[in-house]
Amino acid sequence: MFKRILTACLMFSLVLPGLAFAEKNQKDLTAAEEKVFTGKAEYQNIRMLLNFVADAMTGLKLNFQDARVSPIIMTEHWYEYPVEISCMGAQDTIVPLLEKLLAYSFADSRLSQGAINVSCSAETRIDGQVILSLTSLVKLICFNGAEKTWENNSKEFWVSVSKRNQQITRACKSLLKTTTFNPLVSKKILGGGVNQGKTWLTNLRIDSDNRINITGYALDAGQVTQFGEDLLKTGSFVEVHLSSMNKNVYEKTPVWRFDFSAKVN
Repeated sequence: MFKRILTACLMFSLVLPGLAFAEKNQKDLTAAEEKVFTGKAEYQNIRMLLNFVADAMTGLKLNFQDARVSPIIMTEHWYEYPVEISCMGAQDTIVPLLEKLLAYSFADSRLSQGAINVSCSAETRIDGQVILSLTSLVKLICFNGAEKTWENNSKEFWVSVSKRNQQITRACKSLLKTTTFNPLVSKKILGGGVNQGKTWLTNLRIDSDNRINITGYALDAGQVTQFGEDLLKTGSFVEVHLSSMNKNVYEKTPVWRFDFSAKVN
C-alpha cells in the first residue's frame, strides 16, 4: 500500500510541472493574441480608414449611413479587417466614391474591394436623379512591418489587389455609359439620354468572385436583348447571360423587366 502511495506521489510530482508549463504557454499565447486584437496600432489603422471614409462622403455630398467592422482576421504575413460601408447618393457619385476608397493608403494598409450592392430608393434629388442606396464590402489589409520580410511576394500581392480594384471601377464606369439608374418612364425620356439606350436599372450586385447580377427595365423587348450585346461590347464583362424577361407595367407604362448575370472581366 505504501509503495502505491509513493509511486502515485512520484508520478504527480513529474506531471504537475508539465501541466503548469503548458498552462503558462497557453496564457502567454492568449495574451499575445489579445495584444494583436486590441493593440493601439491596429485600432489606429481602422480609425484612420473610417475618418477617411467620412471625409470622402462629405466631399461627394453623400449621406453616410453606417459602417460595420468585423473582427480582425490574421494571416501569416498580414492582418485584415472586413468593413461594410453604406451610403445614399445619386449615380454620378458611384464611380468617384469607388475611386476615392480604392486609392486609400495609410502606412502599410490599403483597401481591397469586395462585394458591392446598388439599389434604387424611393427618393429623388432636386434635379430629378434617383437616390441610390450603396453598400460596399471592403477589406482593410495591413502589413504592419511584416511586409519587409515578404518584400518580393508583397509587391505581387499589391498588384493583384490593385488589378481587382481597377476591374470593379472599370465595370461600373462601363455600365453607367451603357445604361442608367434613373427611370426613363418617369422622366418621359423615350429615346434615352446620351450614350444610353431604352433601359434603366433598379438593382446591381457585384460579388467578391466578380459575378454580377443586374435587374432593370426596358421600354421594349428588343432593347432587353440589345442591352446584353452592349455589355459585351464594353469589354468589361464576359459570360453575359439573360436569365429572364417578362412584360410588366411601370408607372402605368408597358415595359419589360429583365435579369442579367455576367462576370467582370
